[in-house]
Amino acid sequence: MADLASLRATVQELQSFSLPSNYETNDDTSTGDDANGRASSDNNNNNPALLFSSPQLLSRYKSSRNAYLQNRTLELFIQTLATYDPTTRTFSMPNNDDDEEEQKKHAESVLNEIKNTLESVNEGVDSVRVKYAGFKEKREELADILEGMERAERQRALVDDNLDEDEDDDDGVEITEEEVAAQEEELESLQQRRQDLEAKLRMVRGQILDVEDDIHGVKQVVNEVRVRMGRKQLDWRRDAASTVGSSEEDGVEYFSVVKDVESEIAEMEEKAMELQQSKEFYDGMRELMEELGGVKIMSTKSTSSPDVQGESNTEEQQQQAEKRQKLHNEEDFVLTVMLLGSHILELVVKTVQLNEDKPKNGLRVMTAKLTTPTTFPVPQSNTTTNENDTSLVETMHSISLSNISFSKIMSQKQTVSIAIPPLDDLVQWSHSLDASQGIRFILVETMARIRTLEARVLELTHLRENYAAQIYDIEECAVDAQFGGAEQEVVCAINEGISVALRLGADCPLVSGSVYISELFGVGGWEEEELDELKALVVERRCKGPVEVMELIVKSIRKKREEEGWKVPLTPRLPLGMF
Repeated sequence: MADLASLRATVQELQSFSLPSNYETNDDTSTGDDANGRASSDNNNNNPALLFSSPQLLSRYKSSRNAYLQNRTLELFIQTLATYDPTTRTFSMPNNDDDEEEQKKHAESVLNEIKNTLESVNEGVDSVRVKYAGFKEKREELADILEGMERAERQRALVDDNLDEDEDDDDGVEITEEEVAAQEEELESLQQRRQDLEAKLRMVRGQILDVEDDIHGVKQVVNEVRVRMGRKQLDWRRDAASTVGSSEEDGVEYFSVVKDVESEIAEMEEKAMELQQSKEFYDGMRELMEELGGVKIMSTKSTSSPDVQGESNTEEQQQQAEKRQKLHNEEDFVLTVMLLGSHILELVVKTVQLNEDKPKNGLRVMTAKLTTPTTFPVPQSNTTTNENDTSLVETMHSISLSNISFSKIMSQKQTVSIAIPPLDDLVQWSHSLDASQGIRFILVETMARIRTLEARVLELTHLRENYAAQIYDIEECAVDAQFGGAEQEVVCAINEGISVALRLGADCPLVSGSVYISELFGVGGWEEEELDELKALVVERRCKGPVEVMELIVKSIRKKREEEGWKVPLTPRLPLGMF
């Protein structure tokens, strides 16, 4: 009997073993036909889903994928960093002509490797299936043998019991009436006790059924919550088993559930740690790109959010407003961006349908404005420069200019400021571009204007420190102000007796040829041909800023005087203290 019990326990352990789900075939799909009418019985042999249903394989694949993406991102960033221009804070546009062909070849090679790997893995899976089929046959044979042995053992025990009963009948003993009466009384008491115990048992069973109903309802609620959260259901084993089972067997169910929950918690913690590491990596890359590119997204909010509508709205009114907002096909939101580390730009962006035939939506900028100060003051000239004694010379030379320029010079204040023009023209031009390029166009052009005006302030400060100069803006009109702002005019005078009126374009001093001479006059005997030659040199050089123009004129005069014998008219110098 002990040997049979041990053998039965072994067979039960073998019966509990089953092939993992990723090795099993799907009988429902294995006999179907595909779209072309061909049998698809072998489709499962090449089905990657049979392999990726393994949690361990999926975990390894995701880890390898994340590591590859991070290394590839870092490699491409380092390669692109060589093309970074720190002056304009821009990267050169990549050339994707060769990349597409290279990516296509790489995809084909990777696909071939995956196919070869799947073939080798499927061969191993097939061998495991064959071995498992043989194992099942042997297990069934062993179960049949064990059943026959147990049947024979039961028959042998039955024969022995019959023999014992016959012997007991032969050895009968006389029973008196008193003994019979005592046995009847004892039987009645036992029957009464049995009825009481059966009543208690029915009551306990009813309580157990109520508790099991509650437990079953809790199980269903737990599984429904897990399904809504995108997680698999728990394996509640022996849920429909009889309530008469032993307490130890019932405890196995909850121990298995606790193990499943604990393993799931450990898996989720590992996944959360992996996601946190990926988040830190990509956040670092994003912050680095924001620092290099000068564009940092501060916040986004809907135009119908509570802080836009007012604080007096109740919570119910806010919820109703949000529901009404969701009913609209076109939604507006405010995008707040920091440019170049100090300028805040607010963009009101609308979601629009790109094409009536295609349901895909795009983003279009409706308004754009800078919320930070847009005025750059130009510092006054340094009172210790070498050109301060030329103030009288500057005024004398300015008389030779046109009356309009002279009147502007005399009325110009010492403190000059430069303002960034409104961005309405950029918004209007962005509507002619693709929806995906509109925001990028406004950001690039706005940063270009900010960089240009910041560089111009430094340029004009340098100009005032080295030359006698008057800075002012020409009179703005509607035509001048719509293309990035009106041009700016600067009048300079040098000791050689020449006054120069310069006009600074919208891109001065960052673009070559963005400054040109509007008037050039000499006093005290300058020839017209000499002045025209100086002007031609400036035009040919295509200077970026007024400092470069003035340096070129001074150097050219000195060179012409030494090489060609130009005679520079003498102009009297008077100290500033005389006036």
